[in-house]
Amino acid sequence: MRRPEPHTTLVRSLGLADSTLLVIGCIVGVGIFRTASSIAGHLPSPPLILALWLAGGIVSLFGALCYAELAAMFPKSGGDYIYITRTYGRFWGFLFGWTKLFVERTGTIAILGFVFAEYLARVLGSGNGSIRWMASCGVILLTAINVFGIRWGKYVQNSLTVLKIAALCSIVGVGLLAAQGQGSLAPAAVAPTGLTLWQAMGVAFVSVLWTYGGWTEAAYVAEEVKDSQRTVPRAIVTGVLLTTVIYTLVNAVYLLYIPISQMPSTPLVAAATMERAIGHAGAIFIGWMVACSAFGALNGYILTGGRILYALGQDHPLFNRLATISPRFRTPAAALWLNAAVAILLIHTKTFDQIMTYSTVVIQVFFTMAVIAVMVLRRTQPDAPRPYRVWGYPFVPIVFILVMVGFVLNITIKEPTEALFGFGLMALGFPLYILSEATRGGTGDGPRDLVAATEPELAPMGSPGSNGHS
Repeated sequence: MRRPEPHTTLVRSLGLADSTLLVIGCIVGVGIFRTASSIAGHLPSPPLILALWLAGGIVSLFGALCYAELAAMFPKSGGDYIYITRTYGRFWGFLFGWTKLFVERTGTIAILGFVFAEYLARVLGSGNGSIRWMASCGVILLTAINVFGIRWGKYVQNSLTVLKIAALCSIVGVGLLAAQGQGSLAPAAVAPTGLTLWQAMGVAFVSVLWTYGGWTEAAYVAEEVKDSQRTVPRAIVTGVLLTTVIYTLVNAVYLLYIPISQMPSTPLVAAATMERAIGHAGAIFIGWMVACSAFGALNGYILTGGRILYALGQDHPLFNRLATISPRFRTPAAALWLNAAVAILLIHTKTFDQIMTYSTVVIQVFFTMAVIAVMVLRRTQPDAPRPYRVWGYPFVPIVFILVMVGFVLNITIKEPTEALFGFGLMALGFPLYILSEATRGGTGDGPRDLVAATEPELAPMGSPGSNGHS
């Protein structure tokens, strides 16, 4: 199998602040600026809406705590690809990598490219005909920046994350005006009750969890994080906690300025809030900030997405070219450019809503598998080094698993066509796995082939076969 040259390795240049900003930057994309409208359409109750945002933060924190244990055990680039492969075998790791490439990760990059271009076109006064090309140019530009070196990707990510935090803080700040009498609490509407209420909350929760997505991102660059066994868990947990506080406060401000009866018909709720608070200049300001936010999240997903494919290429011959590290820039250039190519294809062939729906349901299956891996590894490798252990075990992982199972079932029932399309794309990875294993010279034990027997380099740090930091 083709491997990078020993002297051509990734560079450990990310500290705790960098990693935390990466997590926040990937979570805070565009959802917080536009999902409030959809949520209010399903659940016209301000108290329940705020409760859902808190619940979404708690569920995400539970998942983050589980990923923190896994990230400390396996401080290698690739994140949940490594955890799934190590726990369930080569087949499931390959299927995860395939799904990330052609379903979720490139889909998310395409979505962020769309939103960035939409808002940029709006503030520049450009026509809609240029949106797809502007989105493509954004993807190409940020991919090139990340190919030139992780330090450039880091600088862009940190700068844009600070800008998007400033945008959210400005929205929270106008809440102070409401407290001084310039805003009013959005009047409550009649909310559904009984079973209908739970179904409405379940559908609304889809948008909430999608908006919280991104808390796994620091795990994908673990090999480029200083003291990763301590830094990555802290970055994930800190990032989720800070984002939960910001998201809840921002939605409270939305509800102060936009009546709940009007919110479903106000898709650009952030711009509407700022316009009501401080006038047209506020709407223009937030338009620029949303464009910057989308651009920053786009950069974060491009940066981390290349590392997933890099890890996939190290293990599977079909994608071994993706494991190539640029000798000059010391980045996974081939993986980054392939990510960009697929994302641009989606930008020009799919719509925003199509991509979001089919990509969300499938990837939650793998998130659930990764959290289950915490419990499996506790039983199969009880003595493995665990620099960090999940707080509240086993309650925390069990709650997360149950919520995710309900989440997937709910989307599958409510949107069967999109869900089946996503699962169909995932299933295409099976024949490719067979082809890859044939290229490798043997299929091993198939789905039950545990990495412990075939890939000793994936063993936990400090265990037999581990060679320390890469």
